[in-house]
Amino acid sequence: MSQKSRSQRTRRGPGRPRADERIPEGSRNRLLDAAVEVFARRGYERATIDEIAAEAGLSKGTVYWHFDSKADLFQALLEERFDRPVEAVMEITRTASPEEPSAPAVSAEVARLFASQPRLVQLMQEYWAAAARDPAMRERYVARQRRLRGALVETLRVRQERLGAVPFALPPEQLATAFLALAVGLAMEAEVDPGSVPASLYGDVLALVYDGNAARFGRLPG
Repeated sequence: MSQKSRSQRTRRGPGRPRADERIPEGSRNRLLDAAVEVFARRGYERATIDEIAAEAGLSKGTVYWHFDSKADLFQALLEERFDRPVEAVMEITRTASPEEPSAPAVSAEVARLFASQPRLVQLMQEYWAAAARDPAMRERYVARQRRLRGALVETLRVRQERLGAVPFALPPEQLATAFLALAVGLAMEAEVDPGSVPASLYGDVLALVYDGNAARFGRLPG
């Protein structure tokens, strides 16, 4: 959500915060915490701003102080609770030395992210389902996915250059799409059958892809 001035925010929305509740300390994080629970419990389409406000113990006007709409709140939730940690994981790959395999560390961080925030998988499923039904939500979804893919493509290119510019057998955009989908897919499996997805599995698959790509271009012995 774009940052707005106080005057802009107090003029819009179906209600203003109560005079004694004007931007309470930590209210934005309280709303995001509440939104996680309500969206996961009720689903995106059935969840309401009133429920989220009640879950947070805040007024409906406070919700609209911070967010333009339910869709805006949901988008902010995913960006802050999922996208930012994922981008931090990408930084591991960008900054690792050429001699240091980054896949194990990436796998461990991805596993830790989903383990520490188990509701994330449900939220991702809700986001996809809403985007499949609602053209406006689909537009937001596609824009977000493109941004994440772009960040991962840049990460892959940086890593490629640090490893000696081994060509990609597939366009990096396609690899980024597959890597993101694999992370979410494994997290979905781990949510219902934890024993089927070891914490190292994501990194093991990444390593296989990297090794297979290098072997294709004669960069591995064999």
